[in-house]
Amino acid sequence: MLERLQHALASLLAAAPGEVRKAADVERVFGLDHRLGWQVYRIANAKHPLAAGTHVPARVSMERLIRVAGRKGVASSVVEEVQAAFEDFERLVEQEAGSRTAFDTLITCAVPEHLAEAELAARESLFLAARTVRGASMRLSLFTSIAYPSANQSDMIDTCNLMGNFGVQRIRPGALIETSALFRDPRGSQVRTIDGKPIVESTDIMLPAFCSAPAPRLSVRRGDQSARYVLEGANVGLKGAVDTVFADFLAAGRTRFGTAARPYIGVAHATDTPAALQIIDLLVHESLVPQQVPEARVYDMVPHGQLTKLPDPDRELDRVAFEPRVRTLGRLPTGLRCLHLPRYQEMVAHVCAARGWDVERLRGYRVEVEYPVYSWQTAVTLRLPTEHS
Repeated sequence: MLERLQHALASLLAAAPGEVRKAADVERVFGLDHRLGWQVYRIANAKHPLAAGTHVPARVSMERLIRVAGRKGVASSVVEEVQAAFEDFERLVEQEAGSRTAFDTLITCAVPEHLAEAELAARESLFLAARTVRGASMRLSLFTSIAYPSANQSDMIDTCNLMGNFGVQRIRPGALIETSALFRDPRGSQVRTIDGKPIVESTDIMLPAFCSAPAPRLSVRRGDQSARYVLEGANVGLKGAVDTVFADFLAAGRTRFGTAARPYIGVAHATDTPAALQIIDLLVHESLVPQQVPEARVYDMVPHGQLTKLPDPDRELDRVAFEPRVRTLGRLPTGLRCLHLPRYQEMVAHVCAARGWDVERLRGYRVEVEYPVYSWQTAVTLRLPTEHS
């Protein structure tokens, strides 16, 4: 149906009473408005008929085109074919989608060059809706996992996590803003501050030098097995936006070798508050994994909560049909540069210096997701060598 409409409009332009080489020529020759002229030209010249599907004018506009073409002396057979092709198109819409809006969605998802653009627009809409419902949002959510050979156990891996929420703001008075969620109670946990001290409260893992000034105030909300940190204050809007940065350390958190049950090293992260941008960095000591391309997966947390292990066959049904691109950062520390976080290199250097780690021995990988869906958890993994490989 779309192919017929494309051919019919191409024939109409070929029969126009003047040369048509661009969209502006359609406007000039037929005396049409800019939008309708652009739509007609776009359909007639689309590389694939499906790609033209979202540009088909509404019925009132097509009827205007047909009337004008007749008055301009275009052969009646050409005009009648345009009319018949459009009628076929409208029947197709009714049968396959029920409405033009639904049809445009189907077409967009079927044309690769339009899919990414449509997905981004949809995620932005979800972000705007989520920030309205939650009453809060953030400019950027950062999670960096740094893996290094254990200082005390040669077959184990030490890990530091650097977490940052930037441009966190309320857009509604009284909105609750969670700045970092630890799914464990820090009291008695093996997790420590980056200089190895026990964690008593949230401020123990905060890095004030990288937070906004004055330093944000947090309160801790304890459950049976978790401690969650909530931003205090009542400021609303951009003037009240704050940056919070945390880092923690886990000694000998896992073996250096992959097993059938735990073949990967990596990080899984979900934003605490609706975010315009999510950055996940995986920084791994060069001796821990062979050169490879990391895998990035996205999971929907709504049905069964956050992931606790990878791989998890039970969670494969929660995979989202979205594959973020993993970018290799190149030589560190210069490869850590981030336009969105001017002090990011300094943050990573600070964490590594606290542990005595050499940043230049790290390999870096980054995933950036614009408008991550609030119910998504993004996982980035590398395959570990086996003990006998």
